[in-house]
Amino acid sequence: MPRVLPHEVLFNAFLLSVALRVAIADGPLDPSALTFCAYTLVGLALIPWCQRNPTTRRWRARLLWYPFVMGLSFFTLNQAIWHLGVPDADPVLTQVDIALLGAPATHYFAPIESAWLTEFMMAAYLFFFYYLVFGPYHYWRDDLVNFRKCFVGLFTLYAVGFTGYSIFPAGGPHVDPSLTPLHGGPLTRLMLPVINAGSNHIDVFPSIHGAASLYLLVFDFWHYRKRFWVLLVPTAALWVSTVYLRYHYVIDLLAGFGITVLALLVARVYEKSRLAAELDAELIAAHRTANAVSS
Repeated sequence: MPRVLPHEVLFNAFLLSVALRVAIADGPLDPSALTFCAYTLVGLALIPWCQRNPTTRRWRARLLWYPFVMGLSFFTLNQAIWHLGVPDADPVLTQVDIALLGAPATHYFAPIESAWLTEFMMAAYLFFFYYLVFGPYHYWRDDLVNFRKCFVGLFTLYAVGFTGYSIFPAGGPHVDPSLTPLHGGPLTRLMLPVINAGSNHIDVFPSIHGAASLYLLVFDFWHYRKRFWVLLVPTAALWVSTVYLRYHYVIDLLAGFGITVLALLVARVYEKSRLAAELDAELIAAHRTANAVSS
C-alpha cells in the first residue's frame, strides 16, 4: 500500500482542484486543466516509483519534485484562475486592513519613507529567497531525514497558500496608482522590475513570504538552533519589508502566520507518527547500503 506523505496529499489535492475547476468551467481539454492534471499525475507517479526501491536518490527526486512543481504551478496559476472569472480581492483586502488599522498600512509608513530605508527593506525582502533555498538545503545536504520532515510542513504550507491565491487573487497595495512611487538606491532600482516581472499578479493572500520564512525559522529552532538565532532579526525585518514595500497587506501576513501554525502542526504530528519512524528507518538503511557499495 502506498505510504503517502501529508504534503503530497495536500499539494496534489490543490493541483487537482485547479484542474477540475478549470475543466468544469472551460472543458476538460482546456490547456490549464490539462497542465494541472499533468502536474498531479507526475506527483502521484513518483510515490510508487520511490516506494518500489526507496534509495536516497529516489527519495531526493520524490521530495524535490515539490519545489519544482511549486514553481511551475506558481507561474501557470494566473492563467487558470482568470479563466474562472474569480474577482480581484484587492478591494476586500484593503478594507480588511482599514478595519484592522484604521487606515491602509501605507498611511503609517508614508512619514518615514526614505531612500535608505527603502534600500534596507529591499535587502530584507530579498533575504526570503536566500532562506527558502539555503534553509532546506542544509538538511538536504546533511540530514535527509529532517529534510523530509521539513518538506512535509513546508509544502503543506504552499498547498494551503496557493489555494488562497486561487480563491482570493490580488496584486497587492503597490498596484494602487494613487500611491507615490517608492524611491531607493541601486538595489531597489535593480530589483523592483525583477520582482514585479517575477510575480504572477495574484500572489498576495496569504503572504507566503511571511508564512514560509516563519516556518523555516521555527523548524530551525527545533533542529538547528544556532542558525535560528543568527537569522531571527533578518527574518523579522523581512516581515516588515513585505508591507513597507507594498507587496502585501497586513492581513496577508496574519493569514500567512496562521497557515504556518497549521504547517508546523502537520510537521510535528508527522514527525511523531509511525509512518515517519518506518520511513526514517528505511531511509537510514538505504543510506548505509549506498555507503557500503561506494566504499
